[in-house]
Amino acid sequence: MPIAAFVRCAAVVQFNTRANPSARGTIWLSSLMPLKYLTENDVALLRSIASRRTFKPREIIIAVNSQPNALYILTAGSASVELVRGKSIAKLSPGDICGEMAFLENKIASATVVAETDAEVEVLELPDVDRIFALYPHLQARFYKSLALLLSQRLRATSSRLAKMAQS
Repeated sequence: MPIAAFVRCAAVVQFNTRANPSARGTIWLSSLMPLKYLTENDVALLRSIASRRTFKPREIIIAVNSQPNALYILTAGSASVELVRGKSIAKLSPGDICGEMAFLENKIASATVVAETDAEVEVLELPDVDRIFALYPHLQARFYKSLALLLSQRLRATSSRLAKMAQS
C-alpha cells in the first residue's frame, strides 16, 4: 500500500472517531482493543483491507473442520462457539475475534462459530492480511504479539474455570 493511501486510511479513521463518536470507525477501533499492541495506524491499515458481513441468528460464521480463509472481528450482535451443534462452550460479543487459531496454525477450525443474534463482523481475508504484513513487518510483529496475549488471557480464564469446576 503506498504511503499516501496509508495516510488517507489513518485520516478517515481519525475523522470518523472525532466527528461522530458513534461512527462505525469508532466501533472498529474499539473492536480491536483486545489486540493491545496495535497502533491507530495499524488499525487503519487493517481496516482498509476489511470487508463487512452480516449474519442472521443461527447462521454459521465458521464451520468446524473447515479451513477458514479469514479472521473475523465481531462488531455487533453476539455469537456462540460450539464443539457440538447447539452446545455452547463460549460466547462472543463485539470486539471478540474468531478464526485466530486456524489462522495461526494454518489448520482447520476446531469449533463452529454461530451467530446468536443478528451479527455484524469485519472480515480480514488471509491473503490481504499476508500482503499487508509483507509490506509492514512491524505491524505483523505487533499483531502476533497482541494475538499471543489475547490467547494467553483466554487460556488463563479457561484454566480458572476448570479449576473452579474441579473444586465443586
